[in-house]
Amino acid sequence: MSKLSLSLSLARKDWRLFWADRRAALLCFVVPVLLASVFGAIFHRPATGANTKLPVVVVVEDGGPFTRQVANEVLASPRLEVKEVSRAEADALVAERRAVAVVLPAGFERLKLWEPGSTQARPTLHLLHHPNATAERQWCEGVVTELVMKCVAREAFGASDRESAPPFAVEAEAVSPHPGTQFNSYSHSFCGMTLQYLLFWGMESGLLLLRERQRGVWTRMRAAAVPLSCVIAGKALATGFVALLQVAVTFGVGYFAFGVTIEGSVIGFVLLAVTACALAAATGLLVAALGGTEARARSVSILLILGVSMLGGLWVPAFLLPNWARELSQALPTTWAMRGLETVTWQGGGLLAALPSAAAVAGFALALLAVAALRLRMAERALREGRV
Repeated sequence: MSKLSLSLSLARKDWRLFWADRRAALLCFVVPVLLASVFGAIFHRPATGANTKLPVVVVVEDGGPFTRQVANEVLASPRLEVKEVSRAEADALVAERRAVAVVLPAGFERLKLWEPGSTQARPTLHLLHHPNATAERQWCEGVVTELVMKCVAREAFGASDRESAPPFAVEAEAVSPHPGTQFNSYSHSFCGMTLQYLLFWGMESGLLLLRERQRGVWTRMRAAAVPLSCVIAGKALATGFVALLQVAVTFGVGYFAFGVTIEGSVIGFVLLAVTACALAAATGLLVAALGGTEARARSVSILLILGVSMLGGLWVPAFLLPNWARELSQALPTTWAMRGLETVTWQGGGLLAALPSAAAVAGFALALLAVAALRLRMAERALREGRV
């Protein structure tokens, strides 16, 4: 038999083993869909802007009319979901991260006497927030500052609401290399969770090969004079074919259930899917080559896969990560795979825009495959020479 026929026969064997346990095979397709659906629902924001008001509570500790006017302005803000509460209630809500508290303390009434250039001590407005709610605090601070300054202008200069309004209008516009695109949380989550589960599938495939190496299956296979290159190729083909099927099923469900579409190049998407599946196959072979015992290989692989998934932006958009993490992520294949898939899905990029990412992922896959093949050959040589 030719080497190609041997490789295909070994791949067919692994394919049949995969489908032997139908329930386990079904979970390989259900789990990434469930994870992607949950992540997409968590980060989904309607395009109409609904449900985007910041929860805020107001505590009024000053009885003056100006302070009451400021409190009423905050309570009437269309950008905030506000209610007036006591200080004890505010502390409890902030501790549970259910709101940001605006406290107008005693003495805040003096602010109505403020004049430009005044050197007198300024009244203090307190903002109470949860340690993990820094972004919410900044949002609240900006809105409340604008409202307070309107009240000050109205009080000090007799300005009307129109006259105290900012002398400029703000118009936000998203600038993208692919015009007309808009962030889609479901597209992001389906790209990310698909890539993460491809790596997990590659790990499981590698653990199966590692198990075979430690048992009689590998010995019988090698006794049949099957070249090691055919074993590696057969395993890679089987892993890659199952991975491609996972991509098709996951994105198919995403399309019919959540409107996940390929806005850009279909060829670019296919190219990225193939390179990502090759990366999964190379990851599996690397696990089998370097894993040692199965238990140790599983623990280390899970840790590494979760790490490169998080740093690669597969869980949350990369801009939410700290600067050092974004810099480090440039050396990870998950970053390039995610960037490429997002380019051809919700960003609407063409084939040329997807090619750099596809080339980077393919390069990582070839490098991992080369390391795995070299390590397996070294292990085979040591086995033949009786050194293990």
